[in-house]
Amino acid sequence: MLKAILLVFLGLLWSVRLSSIKAAGLSGIPVHVVVAVSTLGIAAFFSGIAVWRGSWPPASRSTLLFYVFSGTLGFILPFMLESLVAPNLPVFAFVVIIATMPVITLIISTIFGHQSLNMLPIISVALGFVGAMVILWDTARIIPSGGTSLFWVGIAFGVPTLYAINTVFVAKRWPSGGTAVEVAHAQTLIMSVAVLLGSLIAGTLTTWGDITLNMPAIGLIIVCEGLALLVYLKIAHDYGATYVSFANYISIIFAALIGALVFEEQMTWFSIVAAGAIVGSIAIYQNHTDRS
Repeated sequence: MLKAILLVFLGLLWSVRLSSIKAAGLSGIPVHVVVAVSTLGIAAFFSGIAVWRGSWPPASRSTLLFYVFSGTLGFILPFMLESLVAPNLPVFAFVVIIATMPVITLIISTIFGHQSLNMLPIISVALGFVGAMVILWDTARIIPSGGTSLFWVGIAFGVPTLYAINTVFVAKRWPSGGTAVEVAHAQTLIMSVAVLLGSLIAGTLTTWGDITLNMPAIGLIIVCEGLALLVYLKIAHDYGATYVSFANYISIIFAALIGALVFEEQMTWFSIVAAGAIVGSIAIYQNHTDRS
């Protein structure tokens, strides 16, 4: 029950985060400002937790390499791509593209021997993928401007690919004795130092004031990204790489509601039926893992 609740919560957080990134972009906040300010805000969030708990991340050569690698692949690079793509695609379409992560994760996990290739996992991932592609087609078909840009679609597929690689890495190379809070804290601290130095070198600190164009969106990005990173690491460590990737399928359902209610994006019966297929795919996979 707990892992299902965490999965649903993660899907909700990812959807709200992407919607907030889209809102920030549409408000005119530059991508580098969104990334830099949000990263520093998330690092401050986890530092506050560390002070409250009196517990800081373990530091050794191996753990530092883990933090840098996983923080780059699973946090800063996909975050930058999301900030670039979100204003240029419908929220629903972008979330569907990211929802292909289970397919990519299953392939990578199988190639590197982290998961056996059984029939039920293949069926569940394939069913969810079909549902995701139906929704992508349905969303692109009804966009008044003539469809989703293939350029931005191609760039967007980099996000689930990076997440998939990082998820398999995290599940396999988790540092001994580290908790999800400590790992998330260490990642964001390292990445915040990197973006701060990058901003200083590029001379873009003066543009950070642009966050005032949409402070609520920036606040939501910080909260949702911080909590999502924590829950994502927790699920990946405790329940495996492929399972956590199913949160992308959950996020598509929330994205449909957010897109329709906030951004006036349309929904048809194709999308509703496809969402049912996604729910079925998750149920099949969870039933399989519970019996294993």
